[in-house]
Amino acid sequence: MTDQTTADADETEPTPEDVRAVLGEVTDPTHGTDVVEAGAVAGVDVTDGAIAVDAALDGRDPETADLLADRMRSAVLELPGVEDVHVDADAAGPDHGLELDGVDRVVAVASAKGGVGKTTVATQLARGLAAEGESVGLFDADVYGPNVPDLLDLEGPLETTADGAAKPVERDGVAAISVGLIANDEPLAWRGSMAHEAVEELLTDAAWDVDTLVIDLPPGTGDIVLTALQSFPVDGAVLVSTPFPTAAGDTGRSETLFREQGVPILGAVFNMAGYTCPSCGDEHAPFGEPPEVRADVLAELPVDETLRSTEGDVPDPFRSMAGAVRAKLDEADRIATSPDALDLRGVPERARRDQLRTEYEALDPGESLDALVDQPPASLRSAVADAVDGDPETATARRDGGAWAVRFSKPARAEPPAAAGE
Repeated sequence: MTDQTTADADETEPTPEDVRAVLGEVTDPTHGTDVVEAGAVAGVDVTDGAIAVDAALDGRDPETADLLADRMRSAVLELPGVEDVHVDADAAGPDHGLELDGVDRVVAVASAKGGVGKTTVATQLARGLAAEGESVGLFDADVYGPNVPDLLDLEGPLETTADGAAKPVERDGVAAISVGLIANDEPLAWRGSMAHEAVEELLTDAAWDVDTLVIDLPPGTGDIVLTALQSFPVDGAVLVSTPFPTAAGDTGRSETLFREQGVPILGAVFNMAGYTCPSCGDEHAPFGEPPEVRADVLAELPVDETLRSTEGDVPDPFRSMAGAVRAKLDEADRIATSPDALDLRGVPERARRDQLRTEYEALDPGESLDALVDQPPASLRSAVADAVDGDPETATARRDGGAWAVRFSKPARAEPPAAAGE
């Protein structure tokens, strides 16, 4: 055999049988045998040097499943002709696969504290989006204070469609559903698990047919909020606060939580930012000036009863806010659409962190790296954080089916100061 023939043979991609053979050398610690015999290899696909392994790792704890998927990937990478390995491990991460039928995009409106005007902002945002021609839904997930029916003057009980789904109530082009429409004004004495299960069932069983669904979340970061962030494809969040220092500080911590869950922050709204004295006409800021926050400030709303009203046209500040939210959603949708995006879906945690850091460190200052992942990207952000002075610049978009598109940007070098006399 000539040297060229040998080289050609080395470059030939492996067959599925070759892949199964090398996987037969990987021991499954749970069963004490190799992963093939243990039934952990449900399928193998070989296409142009890219190997996809369908790994059935259910029944194992997440740490064992992640370690085993990592070993399987490393073993297959040793085969000649392999350019990429994708291990789809069933038990390698949390389930983010819940989808909302009849909904294209989801916007969550949240606050760290109650009483800051979150429901007013959510309701007027939904009306503002509808006024711009979108079909809009509004879901009131604040089970302990469902105020959407009062703001929109809605009455229950909810009706059902022919197939038993909850039928939203229409008002001003907004299709609304609230727990308040099924509770008959009675207090809801639900414990945490009961509350988030009820909200999840009502949200998923509703007969939605909208472009954008606005979800009014309960204040804080309890079970319902975490369920929404971890289980549903939330495309972005709007955070509502007053300028009061403690409220703004708690909002910053909520923002961190949302980012760790891979939910893009569309912006912050500071409510009750000031008022005009009806007697003297002077402007006052009862809570002080709005503090600096990482998120873009979408609006600083004064104390003004007309902003709460849902009669007549949508107030101008909320129409402007709706336009800004829609623009940010469109911008987020464009993240990581490049065919060169680094696909880390199904790659075990340790391997994905190593690969991302290697790719990130190879960037020149000012360049960006797009990646697709199937778990909240917080751990990936920390994986590259020590490569820069602080956290890397990132932008995130939530995709259907529990996937995230993340853009990691390496900060550009600061220009050196000009020499004296120049």
